[in-house]
Amino acid sequence: MSRKRVMIIDDDEETLKLMVHQLEALYDVSGFTSGESALEALSRVVSRNHLPQLILLDISMTGMDGYEVLSRIKSNERLKMIPVVFLTGMTDELSECKGLEMDAVDYLKKPIAGKVLFARVQHYLDLYSDTSVKGGKLDETKLKNLIEPLTERELEVARLMGEFRSDREICDILYISMPYTKKLVSSVKEKLGLEKRGDIRRYLI
Repeated sequence: MSRKRVMIIDDDEETLKLMVHQLEALYDVSGFTSGESALEALSRVVSRNHLPQLILLDISMTGMDGYEVLSRIKSNERLKMIPVVFLTGMTDELSECKGLEMDAVDYLKKPIAGKVLFARVQHYLDLYSDTSVKGGKLDETKLKNLIEPLTERELEVARLMGEFRSDREICDILYISMPYTKKLVSSVKEKLGLEKRGDIRRYLI
């Protein structure tokens, strides 16, 4: 059985080495000290089967910061389905909301204890397995049991969320404003009981 692939991007070399060491016994881990070098490496991967299945990305880096790296990943058709978890020492709510709105799946606060890091990485790899990362069709039969049904517009948004479309893509596809898009996405998450956007996988066929 092939090992899962994890990419870590952090410009703090000591932190990067420590995380690579903590995870490399069980996973194929690649470490990069800049967003530029990581994106260059991703661009050289020929087969989708060799892309990382999880990216741990530091926010505060010199040069290209984590937000810009995430934006580049999500704008690339080959890469946008890879789950990205932010690594951060930031604690303010605005920073966290910004990342989640950009489709980061979660945050890990630094410093991260070894056991916590391993447990969270395993959790994300299990949740975003190869079969689910591709996106899929919404299982609308499951929606019939909702206490509060989705409106037609919310259903359109839920279908696009099931394809792992970003807020910007949903906005452009449905020709609606960004504030309205965010409101609809928030409503869909609330009605479906989704803690995080990626949890919509449980409603996919």
